[in-house]
Amino acid sequence: MKKHYSINSESGFSLIEVLVSLSLFIIVITMGIGSLLVLINANAKAQNIQSAVGNVQFALDSMAREIRTGYAYYCSTSASTDVTGGFDQTSDCDQGIYLSVIEGGDSLTESATNNRLAYRYNSGSQSIERKIGTGSWISLTDPAVSIDEMHFSVNDSETRSSPTASIIQPNVTIYIKGSIAGVSETNADFTLQTTVTKRVLDL
Repeated sequence: MKKHYSINSESGFSLIEVLVSLSLFIIVITMGIGSLLVLINANAKAQNIQSAVGNVQFALDSMAREIRTGYAYYCSTSASTDVTGGFDQTSDCDQGIYLSVIEGGDSLTESATNNRLAYRYNSGSQSIERKIGTGSWISLTDPAVSIDEMHFSVNDSETRSSPTASIIQPNVTIYIKGSIAGVSETNADFTLQTTVTKRVLDL
């Protein structure tokens, strides 16, 4: 026996089927948006870290270049040290937080009261600072960078009491440890170290 259907009869989804489909759609969209937000957050953090580390690396390279071409290294474990003397002012130290050198050229200190460049670790602001002559201390690091530890280790500085006194080359090791404020209150830690040897030979 054949069943006959009316031409006007219509088939469709029940209310339960619609609700289930809508629920699945909302779940999939929520997961997709969540993944997208995670990717955006990770990308922002990566860019923040790259920018901040680049800033610290630039500060380290700048210090290394000026120390390498400078003279009469004076290292101290006190950030309040202020050395303004000539070639007779030298001092070795282990894990010092202040370093002063006589500039190799005249471009930066020719108009200063003395021809020394100084660097120090400011534990209060957790930053690396630089001073030209007897001028003011200026921060070299971005406020987003927190320098937790920094020290200079200087060897053989006393062997150079004059521009041509010795063939022994002074060397300086710079150690920097810190963290970078990231996205969603997360931090990224970093550690940098370099050793600088006096470039110009005392021959």
